[in-house]
Amino acid sequence: RDHQMSKPETTTLRGELPGVKLAGSTGATAEVYTHGAHLASWKTADGVEQLFVSSDVVFKPPKAIRGGVPICFPQFSDFGPLGQHGFARNETWEVTARTPTSVQMTLRSTPASKEKWPHDFVCVYEVMLGAGNHLKTTMSVTNAGTEPMTFTTALHTYFRCDDARDAKVTGLKGASYMDSLDGRVRREEVGDFVAFAGEVDRIYLSTSDALAVEDVAGSRSIRITKRNLPDAVVWNPWVEKSKATGDLGDDDYKKFVCVEVAAIETPVTLPAGERWECEQVLECVKHASSAPAIDAAPSEVEAEEAR
Repeated sequence: RDHQMSKPETTTLRGELPGVKLAGSTGATAEVYTHGAHLASWKTADGVEQLFVSSDVVFKPPKAIRGGVPICFPQFSDFGPLGQHGFARNETWEVTARTPTSVQMTLRSTPASKEKWPHDFVCVYEVMLGAGNHLKTTMSVTNAGTEPMTFTTALHTYFRCDDARDAKVTGLKGASYMDSLDGRVRREEVGDFVAFAGEVDRIYLSTSDALAVEDVAGSRSIRITKRNLPDAVVWNPWVEKSKATGDLGDDDYKKFVCVEVAAIETPVTLPAGERWECEQVLECVKHASSAPAIDAAPSEVEAEEAR
């Protein structure tokens, strides 16, 4: 059967690092590095790249790759005793199965990982090119030890935008969030969408499982459907932080927004022997026209034309 998972081989990807290239029958492609199980490219059938990778990206393991979909595990940000975002994105994963359109990579605890985080675990991540303009990522974590373990996690997706200054994130109205630019004070999202006119760094809590990035300038949307990841981080570093970040180009903030589906506020507690699973499905939807939205105020329309 052609759908049988075959024993995997890797190829050399950009930056001379090993990974796997996926190709769908419609022409969609994806590239996943063994370093960090890092999904770094997803092109839809029309050949258009949907993910952002920094113009100043550095391919030097164990440094994480700037862009694509870094896996934050077993810790998001500084929510715990480990270094920023845990260690999964810095480790080499093993390719454990693959088909032409999917790859499964596995990270297991080691004596070195247990010095940082004293738990036996198996983390399995799978990337699948779906029908149409869909891409699915699933992650499972198994507690292979004898004691319960607790973790936070996020899929830190960098969505490519023609112009982030015109981009919007929808699906968050009414959600409460922690504002990481203001001591993580809690606020409520009152807007119909999140827009980007400056730095944004917010952890939205217990959100809808249907979110979207509206790339207005690019006449397209990416619909995000998440499962078992209650939270969602929205981030753009804006001007000063882009300049201050060594592996991010000075103007790169205009080219992406991050929406990071996550389990942060309520950490996952996994009893010995148990398995936890989460999923993110992305779908690219093209819009017929780049005309301003009907409900845009005249001043916004003029501002867009004048830009």
